[in-house]
Amino acid sequence: MLVTMFAQFISIFVPQKIAEFLAVIFADAFRPFDWRTKAVMKNMNIIFPEKPLYERKRLTRDTFRKMFLSYVKLMKINREKWEKMMSFEDLEIIKNRKSLVFSIHLGPWDIGCKYVNAYGFNIYALMEDLPKFYMRLWQRFREGIKIITVGKGTLKAIRQLKKEEKYAIVLLIDRVTSGKYYKSKFMGQDVIFAEGIFKLPNLIEGDSLFLQCHWDEKMEKVRFDFAQLPRENLEGEILRLFEESIKKYPTEWYNFYFFTTQKPI
Repeated sequence: MLVTMFAQFISIFVPQKIAEFLAVIFADAFRPFDWRTKAVMKNMNIIFPEKPLYERKRLTRDTFRKMFLSYVKLMKINREKWEKMMSFEDLEIIKNRKSLVFSIHLGPWDIGCKYVNAYGFNIYALMEDLPKFYMRLWQRFREGIKIITVGKGTLKAIRQLKKEEKYAIVLLIDRVTSGKYYKSKFMGQDVIFAEGIFKLPNLIEGDSLFLQCHWDEKMEKVRFDFAQLPRENLEGEILRLFEESIKKYPTEWYNFYFFTTQKPI
């Protein structure tokens, strides 16, 4: 949460270009002392065992830099900037229908949450039921998106959604925060995944899609790329696309937990 609070501070009091410059400096200074650096490096070793060590270190550095820059860009964004950042044609596939959208936590997803529902979309996101202080903090980032809290909130939401004509629920699959989970083979590792996310398609009507939300190379544009998921072998296809995503956009993958346990060091 220190990262979030720092980003909020410099975004409010510092012009954007200077704020982005400070974000990079702070990311480089903060990284050697962050326990997540070890986790990210271990994950990079799993994702790219063929790359030399200096490349994996560079990817780890760029991961932290992009995370800090994303926070600053998010806090500085307004509706006019958001309209220039993305094409809403990317989202037409989930408009006016019932959809379950599986994703991993790529960088600009939080920015995507900020305004997307203001344009006629009906997007929910499952979120851990955090203490009130943290919930208020995160809801600032996800302003405009509807939050479903995991647990009793999920069951209540399922009953409500069955009555609605259109919606999309975004399910982040790359982190287990609470509840039941199980182990599955992923990239040669025993990885834990939340049990409930793969059960939801059988509980809620609608199509299932996989989302890759990512920055362009200059971090000026945001893309939402969807892939239709099959009803058969749903989990296998999701994990295949998960692997494809983190290899294609490794510095935007913000799961700072070990593949093997997904628990902090």
